[in-house]
Amino acid sequence: MNQLLSLDSPALGYRTSGQVVRCAAALSPYSGHNDIITPDAVTGVGTLECPLEAAVITHRACSRVVLHLDIDAFFASVEQLTDPRLRGRPVAVGTGVVASCSYEARQWGVRTAMRLSEARRLCPELIVVPGYYPRYEAIARQLLAFCQQFTPQVECAALDDFYLDLGPVDVREGEHVGRQLRHWVREVLRLSLSIGAGSCKLVAEVATHQAKPGRQVLVFPGREQAYLAPWPVTMLPGVGPLAARQLARIGLRYVGDLTRVPGRLLAGLFGWRGRCWHLYAQGIDPRPVRAHHQPQSISRSTSFAPPESDPLFLRAMLTYLLERAASWMRWLCRRAAGVEVAVRYSDGTALAKSFPLRPPTDQDAELRPPVLETLARLLERQLPIQWLAVTLRPLAYPDGQLWLFREPQQERQKQLQRWKDAIRQRFGFLSLTSGEELVLLQRLTHDRQRLILRTPCLTR
Repeated sequence: MNQLLSLDSPALGYRTSGQVVRCAAALSPYSGHNDIITPDAVTGVGTLECPLEAAVITHRACSRVVLHLDIDAFFASVEQLTDPRLRGRPVAVGTGVVASCSYEARQWGVRTAMRLSEARRLCPELIVVPGYYPRYEAIARQLLAFCQQFTPQVECAALDDFYLDLGPVDVREGEHVGRQLRHWVREVLRLSLSIGAGSCKLVAEVATHQAKPGRQVLVFPGREQAYLAPWPVTMLPGVGPLAARQLARIGLRYVGDLTRVPGRLLAGLFGWRGRCWHLYAQGIDPRPVRAHHQPQSISRSTSFAPPESDPLFLRAMLTYLLERAASWMRWLCRRAAGVEVAVRYSDGTALAKSFPLRPPTDQDAELRPPVLETLARLLERQLPIQWLAVTLRPLAYPDGQLWLFREPQQERQKQLQRWKDAIRQRFGFLSLTSGEELVLLQRLTHDRQRLILRTPCLTR
């Protein structure tokens, strides 16, 4: 018989329709339940008629409220919304691996980052669609614009992943904002949104895990450590499978275990990471919500099945990937101070070469020659290529120096680049292609915006 816990105990209390109820201890985050609370777990109140909206941990006001938003099964939900025939059926988005899967597919054991071959084995009825990135990006931009109506401090961690810093407000104000966000996403975007709220990014993100799917969990200030304690250590930033195994060897499996050992001991065993984990376990996360986060690098890549050995095709593909990356870089008003080209051969061997750019540039005509020359040096082995990538890094801001004498040729080149970007923005990226890239249009499926690559929902 599970012991029933109240708000006076160091466990969770829940609120629904203005009532605080007690819940079974089995409803810990790792108990396997999909719902936050079930009617069978409630004592002293009537039957629950709707999913719980919030978890109440204490009643003290919050000096800082951070919301974490996560669109449930984003890519798969958009595909089900676009094609009514997919609704209620197991759907996976991806070509080589599962980039997103519907909740119907998850009931069969399908998970994100799983190979599609394994996903089909687990779920023979699985429907696989390649995905369409521009559609996902357009929806994410709508949600970002709506979030910015509540606060300018909005960090877009991923297309379906947002942080909002509401500042020094009562946590109940965060609950009110969360309700408005969920209502807008449900009515306008017709998608499901899960929200976690807390005093820092870590607590809000963990609360979102408990809120899925389509609910809202609020962690009140002062109870962050108690809330995090029963979760596995893998919920902490920087704790992957390897670090989790290392912690388990010394008996540290849950977040609460980390608070029972001195921080200097963790720092001695794991360096600065151990010290960070000790702070995280106490509910202390000083990471700010970074609005308009600027990337440190821009990368575009694709894989080939079967592996590709035609050097002309590889040159054309690298040119395409480079122009896509450079187009995004110019939109961010940045310049490349260096470039890296990477390949992986069919035998699994990976090679990469990088070179600096002085001065930094954002022009396709200046980036293309050294990139193609680097590719030629990487293709010395007589084996086909399985994967190809280009990365622009580090990124620099444009030089503010005003030049007295400008080179006419450079000015014409920059003007031509601006015209190309304007045409592509209006008529689609592939409305303008170089002669070298025509081989791609002949061999690959495409539309006005992009080539249909091996990972179309991830490669932009």
